[in-house]
Amino acid sequence: MITPQTLEEYYVRIGRLKQRYLQERFEADLPKFGSHEEAAGWFRGLFGDNFIFIEEMDAANSEKYYLYDIIHDKELWERRQKDLQEKGTANGLGMLLCTQRVDIYEDGSVHLAF
Repeated sequence: MITPQTLEEYYVRIGRLKQRYLQERFEADLPKFGSHEEAAGWFRGLFGDNFIFIEEMDAANSEKYYLYDIIHDKELWERRQKDLQEKGTANGLGMLLCTQRVDIYEDGSVHLAF
């Protein structure tokens, strides 16, 4: 069961900087959610301000889904955001892995990027 106390067990270290990243086992162990709101609330409860809404999308079956990011490295994420605003691009060691994308569908199903 995923709790704040067991969360660290779900991380692996990847990339040249050995950044923390949630592994597939995390998605497999997620509770079953009944709606987008329920799933998003659960993630906010676990990750707090490090769980951010990105945008709403239309799925192929006309259902909506919602893109979120889990910020794993706040310092790199802030630098990436600043570069995007100032330069229109962000490239640098570790910037890609400082967040992990989470797609949450209207029915509460969740898919993480791996």
